[in-house]
Amino acid sequence: MKKNFLILMAILYSAVGQAKFLKAVLYFEDGTKKTGLAELVESEDSKINFKVNEEAKKEKILSADVKRIEYVNADNNMFIVEKFYFTTANLFTGKFSKSKKKIWFYIVYDKDVKIGGIGAEGGRRPNAGGTSSVVTISNTAYYFGKKNSEDLVFGFATSANNLAVGTNSLVKKMSKEAFADCPKLIAAIEKEDFKADTVLDQLKALFEKNKCK
Repeated sequence: MKKNFLILMAILYSAVGQAKFLKAVLYFEDGTKKTGLAELVESEDSKINFKVNEEAKKEKILSADVKRIEYVNADNNMFIVEKFYFTTANLFTGKFSKSKKKIWFYIVYDKDVKIGGIGAEGGRRPNAGGTSSVVTISNTAYYFGKKNSEDLVFGFATSANNLAVGTNSLVKKMSKEAFADCPKLIAAIEKEDFKADTVLDQLKALFEKNKCK
């Protein structure tokens, strides 16, 4: 799954600014859906560029009206993008901050717990530490949360050289925010020693073993 996500992020980067359309199904907040072609969305895009077919005129659909997008690339690989609020913790004060609007996440794990990723072009990622500034130390930020929650919590971030930002302590801190009603999972995460290059696989293994209903 991690390999697949890296491929998807490479697709995302290469498609930025190139008006690249992929096969897509848009699932709307009102329960309807629309099939056609769509450009890949970035985390804070307010509109989705969509066409019903190659010859059709491009239309702009409000992100606020869409809950989920399923893309299929040229190699017939399907990947999912969903919209969530996000919670971060300020790296200096430790204070939690929740976003006022939902943003798009590329989903890398989806069972009882979801893990979503945000890739940032050029190694830039906004709001990594719960501030309004742009942090330039990471390429991908990973968030996690319970499947039925509308909110994902910032877990850790990685750069191209596998440097993890606050991996071990921050994952443990943020898990208490994400899984407050699941002490079993929090306890399992507390016992784990997270490493920069394996943290995603470690988290997925814990989520598989420790179920919270």
